[in-house]
Amino acid sequence: PTSLRAMVVFPARSVAAWGFSFGIIIFFAYYSTAPLPLRRPVAQIVTRGSVAPRFSSPKRIFKPWFGKTRTCQRAISQNKDVIEVELPKFLDCEYPFILDTLTNRVPNKIIARTIEYNKDTLTDDQVKRLEQIAQEMKDNCEIRLIEDGALDAKEWNSLLTPYADANAKWSDLPWLVWETYLYRRMLEASDYWSSRYDLFALEKSEGLKTSHDQVQQRMQVSSKLGGQWTWESFRTVLLLDLWGNQADASLFSLDTIGSKGTQDNDNLISDDSPKVWQALTRSEKISGNRKVVFFNDNAGLEIVSDLSLAHFLLKSGQVQTVEFKVKPYPFFVSDATPKDVEETIEYLKTEGGEESRIVGEELSTFLAQGKLKLIQEEFLASGLAMWEMPEALREELKTTTDLVIVKGDLMYRKLLGDHVFEPTTGFDQLQSYFPCPMVSLRTLKSPVVIGLQKGEAEAFQSEDQEWLTNGKYGTIQFVDPPAITNVKTDRGNDGNGVRFTVALG
Repeated sequence: PTSLRAMVVFPARSVAAWGFSFGIIIFFAYYSTAPLPLRRPVAQIVTRGSVAPRFSSPKRIFKPWFGKTRTCQRAISQNKDVIEVELPKFLDCEYPFILDTLTNRVPNKIIARTIEYNKDTLTDDQVKRLEQIAQEMKDNCEIRLIEDGALDAKEWNSLLTPYADANAKWSDLPWLVWETYLYRRMLEASDYWSSRYDLFALEKSEGLKTSHDQVQQRMQVSSKLGGQWTWESFRTVLLLDLWGNQADASLFSLDTIGSKGTQDNDNLISDDSPKVWQALTRSEKISGNRKVVFFNDNAGLEIVSDLSLAHFLLKSGQVQTVEFKVKPYPFFVSDATPKDVEETIEYLKTEGGEESRIVGEELSTFLAQGKLKLIQEEFLASGLAMWEMPEALREELKTTTDLVIVKGDLMYRKLLGDHVFEPTTGFDQLQSYFPCPMVSLRTLKSPVVIGLQKGEAEAFQSEDQEWLTNGKYGTIQFVDPPAITNVKTDRGNDGNGVRFTVALG
C-alpha cells in the first residue's frame, strides 16, 4: 500500500542523505591528513599571521619536527603589477631542535663555555648577568627590552615592544627574533659598548687554527686558479666557499669544528651554480664596474673560503670591487667582524705555506687599493626578515651591485623570514623582493628549506632524519629578480609579519 511504501522509502532516503553527509565529512577529515601523494593541489589553504597553517601530512615530511599542523601551503600569488606572499608559521619552539636550542644548547653549552673562556677577563657582575640570561632561557621567563642605551637600542626595542607588551616569554617569540635578541643581550651583559671586548674572540681564533689543513687547501687552490676566468675554476672555488659554511661555532664545538669544510658534492641537493656564472659573465653591468657583495657569515674557515672566492674574482680582472658586509659586533659566537677579516688575512700571510703567504699579500693589496672593502652592516645582525631591509641598503644594492652572495644558515633563515614554507616553494619566486641578482650558499643547520623538487624532501628524510640540521647537506640557490618599485610588509597586532607585497616596475 502507498502508506506503507511511504513509511519505508522516506526514512530510507533520510538515512541515505545522512550517510552521504557523514561520508563527505569522513572524506575531508582523511583528506586533510592524507600522505602527500594523495593530496590534490586544489586544497591550498592560505594562512595569515601566527595562525598555525594546515599542512600536508607531517608523517611524510620532516616527521621529527612537525606536529599535526606544521606543513605550510603555497602562498605566493602574482598579477601583472604585484607579487603577494602570505606568510606561513614561524619557526618556533614547537620544533624539538629549536626548543633544545633554547633550553639546553645555548644556556648550558654556548653561554657556559663563553663564561669559561673569558673567566679571567669578565667581572663578577658580568658573569652574573650572563648566567642570568641562561637562567631566563631555561625558566622561559618573560622577555624585556634592551636597557643599555646604545645607538641600536631604539631600533631593537621597536621590534621587541609588541612582544614585551603582550608579556611574551622567550618561547613565544619566533626563533629568529629570540636568537638574535639573545646575542644582543650578551653584549649588554658584558658591557660591550664601553669595553668593545669580544666575548668570542678566543673561540674564533682557535677555530681558525684547528681548521689549518682546510685553510691551506683553499690557499693552494687560490694560488693555482687565481686569474683563470673559466667556468671550471669558478665552480671549484664556489664549492669550497659553500662547504666552508660547515665550520660554525654556534652549532659545533672546537673539538669537532676542525673536521668541517671537507668538500662533499654528493650532498649538494640544489645547485644553481651555472646561473651564477651566467650572471657574472654577461656583458651588461649594473654600473661601470662589476661589483660583488657578500653578506658574510662565520669567521675562521668560512671567512677564509670567502676570501678565496673574493681573491679569485678580483684577480681575474672581471670583477672590479668585492665588498664584505659583516656583522657590526660579536654575534652568534663565530660571525665575522671587520677585525676578524683583517686578522685572518694576517694569519694567511704568516701561519701557512708559500701559497698562503702570496694570497694573503695579494688580499692585503686589494684592501689597500679599495678593491676589497669591509663594511659593518647593522641590518644583518637584526631580527628582521630580509625583505625588511632598509631602503638605503636596498637602493645601494639595486644601483651598484651585480651579484650578492648570501652566506650561511642564519642568512638563509633571514631570506625566508624564518617562516616554514613548503620545500617545493620556488626559491626564485619567493626571493622576488631582492633588489639585485643574488645567490645563497648554505649548509643546512635549521629546519627550513625551499627550492626542492616534489618528493625530494621525503627522500632525504627517509635517508637521514637529521638532514636539515646536521650541516652535511648544501644548497646553491640563485635568483635574478624582476624590476621592482617597492616592497611592503604588513604586520599583525602581535608584531609578526602577515604578508609582504612586491610592486613590480
